[in-house]
Amino acid sequence: MNYILQKTKENKETRSKKGDQILMSEKKITNIIDYLTWRGDLSFEADHFNEIDALILARFSYMDLKDIVYNDQNAITIAKAYEKYSADLEKRPKFAKEDPELFRLMAESIRFKDLALIFHEFIFSDEEVEQFSSVTIELPGNRHYLSFRGTDDTINGWKEDLLMTFEKTIPSQIDALEYTHLVAKHTSGDLFLGGHSKGGNLAVYAALFSLDEVAARIKGVFSFDGPGLHEDLVKDIDDKIALPVITTYMPQSSFFGKMLSHRELQVIVNSAASGVMQHDIYSWEVIRKDFVLTSEDTLVSRVFDQAFHDYLAKLSSIERKEVVNIIFDAIEECDVDTMEDLTKHFVFNIIKVMKHVNQLDEKDAKLVKEAIGILGDSIKGGIIDEFSSKIPFLKKGEKEEKKQ
Repeated sequence: MNYILQKTKENKETRSKKGDQILMSEKKITNIIDYLTWRGDLSFEADHFNEIDALILARFSYMDLKDIVYNDQNAITIAKAYEKYSADLEKRPKFAKEDPELFRLMAESIRFKDLALIFHEFIFSDEEVEQFSSVTIELPGNRHYLSFRGTDDTINGWKEDLLMTFEKTIPSQIDALEYTHLVAKHTSGDLFLGGHSKGGNLAVYAALFSLDEVAARIKGVFSFDGPGLHEDLVKDIDDKIALPVITTYMPQSSFFGKMLSHRELQVIVNSAASGVMQHDIYSWEVIRKDFVLTSEDTLVSRVFDQAFHDYLAKLSSIERKEVVNIIFDAIEECDVDTMEDLTKHFVFNIIKVMKHVNQLDEKDAKLVKEAIGILGDSIKGGIIDEFSSKIPFLKKGEKEEKKQ
């Protein structure tokens, strides 16, 4: 077993307890930016590849590399790539305000600056409802890290995410698998796969369904708050070669990482943010070269998890597809391409959406009402159950009922 997986699995419980102790005391919040500032002068020869490196490389696929790295073996170092990236910085799309700083620190650090980039692929299709991007980073020791980008700000990208609720596979998963086989064909040695959000899901899918000779080379898979897989896919993955080397990291109030089905090892990372904003990996807490782990998720996360699974269980795949189509048909009325555009004039756009919803025929209106009802009832029931389980006399009553 490689160093990073051994450390993650063997020390999960110990690190969770230490993390809870740290959270109860005063401490300075540190993240991956601090990690690069303080530990970037250590080469991989001086200090092992670790889970924080894996997160940084997973985030790297969000950088705009379209005119810098191409889908071939012509390598360019991270330092050289940053020179080209920064020369046109103002015009480049940024998925998080911290991304340019992360790129700069990587380019200036001993640890990352000389790592080579190869096989950058970018696919965007409204027709196929697909948003896909990936890049491979060459690590010392003939190892390669395949980084898969998560959902960007496009409406198309968000719609593809929701395809997971009714499609067994989505276009990006198929491309992630083909990409993994492509990189494996043109390289030798160990492979690592990673990604954040949908990118984590793509890494897991590609690892599990790769050809056996490729899967045998995969020594670590890192999904950072990535959704699970469709329920029909996870039924037969227990004997997959790559399953033991997969780890999903999610914050304590995870929404996205809780979606769909998981079989792999899962660990809970403490985040300095609240609620859905914990999906932002720049809020994840780091101590030296480890995440700050915590022992359990939050009430919000557990309630959302139950509500989402109730939604999947009580609506057929055809009904889920109809719900998604209704949602995005309504969004199309706003004539926007990105989530930022949708929220920029929120009141104006929500009026358009509601106008569209009010014009639904009886069948569609009934379906939307049923879907909202399932989620609402499940959330309400989950909150009641959670609080009831913490009230002593109610817990005692439950035990007596079970005895009868």
